[in-house]
Amino acid sequence: MRDPEGNRPTATPGLERVLSPIGVMLLAFSALSPAFSVYIGGDAVLHMAGTGAAVAFLLGGVAAALLGLLYAEIAAAFPGAGGVYPTLAALLGKLMAFPYIVMMLPIAFAGAALAALGMADYIRVLIPSWPALPMAFAGLAAATVIAVMNVRFGALVTGVFLGIEAIALGILASVAATHPARSLSALLAHPVMLDHGVLKQTPIFALGLATVSGLWATGGANWALYFAEEMRDVRRRIGRVVAWTGAIASVTIAGPMILMLLSARDLPAVLGAEAPMATFLKLTAGPEVSKIVSLGVAAAIFNALVASVMGYSRYLYATGRDGVWPAPISRVLARLHPRLNSPLVATALLAIGTALICLIGEKALVILISGNVADYLLIAIAIFIGRRSGATGRDFRAPLHPLIPILALVVTAFSIVADALDKDAGRPSIILLVSLFLGALAYYHVRLRAVSKGWRMSSESADTFRTPAE
Repeated sequence: MRDPEGNRPTATPGLERVLSPIGVMLLAFSALSPAFSVYIGGDAVLHMAGTGAAVAFLLGGVAAALLGLLYAEIAAAFPGAGGVYPTLAALLGKLMAFPYIVMMLPIAFAGAALAALGMADYIRVLIPSWPALPMAFAGLAAATVIAVMNVRFGALVTGVFLGIEAIALGILASVAATHPARSLSALLAHPVMLDHGVLKQTPIFALGLATVSGLWATGGANWALYFAEEMRDVRRRIGRVVAWTGAIASVTIAGPMILMLLSARDLPAVLGAEAPMATFLKLTAGPEVSKIVSLGVAAAIFNALVASVMGYSRYLYATGRDGVWPAPISRVLARLHPRLNSPLVATALLAIGTALICLIGEKALVILISGNVADYLLIAIAIFIGRRSGATGRDFRAPLHPLIPILALVVTAFSIVADALDKDAGRPSIILLVSLFLGALAYYHVRLRAVSKGWRMSSESADTFRTPAE
């Protein structure tokens, strides 16, 4: 760090480099949660497009894996605990980084709150008498305790829960694979959806919107960026870790969905159910198997809560460590546990804010996060600038340039259209987040430009990330 005037480095302890590539992948997979994506995200896409969900997850999964390569390139160039914003600060400038940081604040709190409430909702399916909000608070408290521990302990715990999650997905995939009902060609060529109880061909427009949702459901490679600063030999390894995370996530999420649709014999019953994936298991394998898998999904959602608290707390810590906020706030956020070397204050503040924001309800939380279309747009622009200047592409280079950044721009355009058509959540969300982004942009331009010289974005110096061995 620098002193308050931003003139010289100070010997402030930082996060420890103790994670292996496997540890980072365990944390990233836990946060993106394949089981949560299949059972919660998959249900939403099934309601939207019927069996067209197979096309949506297939195309969305391929796109998510390709776009994950962009995250891999920026992670290798600017591997900071702040996730995406160190890249934006270095390549697009603080004028663009600050609004992104501000926009991410409600998304971080709302994302963790949705995981807590989603876990409570799934437990209530199994035990209806248990109240949702106290369960969400209890899960959040447990996740916070784990998140405050040493990051290696967090990776170990999430790895155990990830094993349970893998079993739940494995049961679904094996049940589906052993009960085929239709061919893959028929499934992809003739998608149908339920319309007032009758199966009808899925419209192309609905398929397009579902594919956007499928992309978001199968994505999540960006979670690895929050833990990059704690990884050994980061510049040489992190690009491949992020790239493989994106590719494997796409397969493990899209695969079970496609297998389920290949084997669902009673399509009207499955597509018309409130929880199609659970209904499929109940009809195909029996209620006991469905209940066992539901327990696994509940464990997966708790695991996602733990990993998301760990990730978002490191984002808050990084903003304090980099001096983004006024000095007193930055100093508090940058405090680490003296023994565990975890972002103690940032984790506690995240937990408190998450608990409070849980009170506004799940619908309002969805509005806070569903309109985030900035990532792919800003990263694509950053990659174009980074490639031209030579700042990116040295330690990991995404192939097919410039096709993948162009794909990111296309995905952004489709996402904006999808949100604009969703008057209940997407439209108000994109209006809210864009307004927040523009307001922060104006505030920085008017008030902060002169005083932001004290910032030392972690992306501004390669020394921040390199150890003597590197």
